[in-house]
Amino acid sequence: MINKLVLKDFKIHSNLELPLGGITILTGQNGMGKSSVMQSLLLLRQSYNSSGMIKGINLKGDMVDLGSANDVECKTISNVELNIMLTADESFADLRFSYDVAPEDTFLPAIDDMEWDTLKNISLFNENFQYISAFRLGPQKGYERDTNIVQYQRQISKINGQCEYAVHFLSYFGKRIHCLPALVLDDKTDDSLESQVQAWMQFVSPRVNIKIEPAGADFKLNYKFSRDGQPMTDEMAAVNVGYGVTYVLPILVAILSAKPGSLILIENPEAHIHPKAQAELMKLIMRAVGAGIQIIMETHSDHIMNGALVAIAQNEAYLELVKAYYFERDDASHTSIARMLNIMKDGRIVSPPKGFFDQIDIDMRLLMGF
Repeated sequence: MINKLVLKDFKIHSNLELPLGGITILTGQNGMGKSSVMQSLLLLRQSYNSSGMIKGINLKGDMVDLGSANDVECKTISNVELNIMLTADESFADLRFSYDVAPEDTFLPAIDDMEWDTLKNISLFNENFQYISAFRLGPQKGYERDTNIVQYQRQISKINGQCEYAVHFLSYFGKRIHCLPALVLDDKTDDSLESQVQAWMQFVSPRVNIKIEPAGADFKLNYKFSRDGQPMTDEMAAVNVGYGVTYVLPILVAILSAKPGSLILIENPEAHIHPKAQAELMKLIMRAVGAGIQIIMETHSDHIMNGALVAIAQNEAYLELVKAYYFERDDASHTSIARMLNIMKDGRIVSPPKGFFDQIDIDMRLLMGF
């Protein structure tokens, strides 16, 4: 597990030190630096996978495209180098890359010789990783197949975290992967990935049933719905069912197929899903964290945040696993500030910062006159 991330001279971050937990929740208004934290990790992974980062870091790639050196250097300090430090259970990486390049360059050369072999033990750099972006695919008429990406690299995404291979992954590994016992929903279902994705999908979106079938070289994703005392509905193509069902599918696939020690990055897990479904999804996410899966999550939903707090209130053991931050901006220096939230064992947050999911309170005072 990655225990700490340090970012120096990267975009809005001049000097960010971020202790990480089993689950790390990044919150705050837009443009405060949350996505940049995720991008720093994605830059490392794509550069490691393309060249082992022996020569440097690649700003343009399939996983993330941040443009040129001019786009990623911090604008308010004298830039010399990009420094990313990772502290993991048994590894430490102090990665330094030079800004002494042309502003339009898309590659930053490494400054020091680095012990790259130690990185392969960190899940960020191996197959025990998944990235689910805010740009994941919605309902499609067809879903692509890629044998190398899915069967050998065990990934659900290649391009920008779109999860374009989640359907292929579920089709191939559905009966091959057995989920961790802590993630099995109930004793009425077997522990296969296929069964547990189905069970949790119905938990999040009642009565929906998933059906995947080959369509030429690719796959079709269809849904049926259960009815009281009646046969299931006819199959409906994904494009004719709400976005939320398809948006939550790759999250279920990624979490339920993960091993202890895996790392999953998730942007906006709440996208297109109802508040109740968000709360139900957080039950799975917190179970996964308790089972040793590390999750770093960016969210704008108080229901997602509350899901972690409810888990703490119900089981104090989660308190040590949760790290939550509220990102703000120092407008004078235009740099990011990450405030760690002080969470109590009953799930309450002590002295939350102004702006932290307080819009409902503001609105209710106006509507109720108090």
